Amino acid sequence: MNLRKLAMLSAVLAAGVVASVADAQDSGKQYRFVMVSHIGSNDPNMNWLTLSLKEFEKKYPNVKTEYISTNNYSVQEHVRLLEQAIATHPDGIAVPIVSSDAFEGPLRKAIEEGIPVVAFNIPDSRPAGERIPYLTYVGGDEYLTGKKLGEYAIEQAKEGKIPTPKHIVCASHDSAHQGLKARCKGMKDAMEAVGAKFDELFIGAEPATARNTLQSFLQANPDTNYIFTVAGWSSPWAWGVANEMKLDPDVDDKGMTILTVDEGPVSIEGVRAGHVLATNSQGFWLQGYEPMEWLYWNKEFGYAPQSDILTGPVIINKDNADQWAKQVRTVFGDKAYDEQNTW
Repeated sequence: MNLRKLAMLSAVLAAGVVASVADAQDSGKQYRFVMVSHIGSNDPNMNWLTLSLKEFEKKYPNVKTEYISTNNYSVQEHVRLLEQAIATHPDGIAVPIVSSDAFEGPLRKAIEEGIPVVAFNIPDSRPAGERIPYLTYVGGDEYLTGKKLGEYAIEQAKEGKIPTPKHIVCASHDSAHQGLKARCKGMKDAMEAVGAKFDELFIGAEPATARNTLQSFLQANPDTNYIFTVAGWSSPWAWGVANEMKLDPDVDDKGMTILTVDEGPVSIEGVRAGHVLATNSQGFWLQGYEPMEWLYWNKEFGYAPQSDILTGPVIINKDNADQWAKQVRTVFGDKAYDEQNTW
């Protein structure tokens, strides 16, 4: 088939899909999809998800979306919220698989009842034949998040811009969160490949406890020269501890180097201020919109993706941080952006 005919066929198919969606929206069918999230209003990334859900509803006015979360997070509370959502018999559910063991029972029950499920943000990392049989996963690859950030740091060290990694600690606030464990594992594999030592440290989510835990670790391991915080909001804690210990944590060719995650204001401003070497985007906006679209297409047309859908990671460094800051400000607004910048 020549390119002209292929282009004509593509246009016809695209027009057919658009027409089918329009017909479905006019058919009177109403749907309710629920996103049961571990990301509460105290986490700036919630803004990406809720704004993208609003945008989805504009395109699909016959769909009502609900966002359910809690600021007092625990796996047990997340399971409780999920079970409550399932009991309301929604037309579809989007949920991060924070714990495969804890979520397997409720989600298999929902799927058996005919409720389609899309995993977002965190997949069930088991093989396809063993994992929870959701439609698809939409999100970043948490292992690649750690690995790509580690590889970026190694490249910068080889160019002499930052110190050669000797000992890196991965500071995690949730020991049960398999997505955070995957981030640490990716960083571990990148760093151990160049001979660096690696430790994973549970610091908790309470600032004073986290600082004390990290300080004790650094005192006991004075060769540590890299800290990887697996949440953006904990990166100022790590920088503050290292700074108080006079470990020179700003980005240069000596002292401590700090890496973190996500495109929240605190992460981006940490990079812009020279406190953090790099962070990443995992495409949070898409993680709100795409699960809903696949739930819709599945309910309306029987569509099911044939593979997982990766939305990241994308490295954010000093070269593109200004651009990211402008973009995030448009999403969060100036007031929220400045309030969430805790440097």
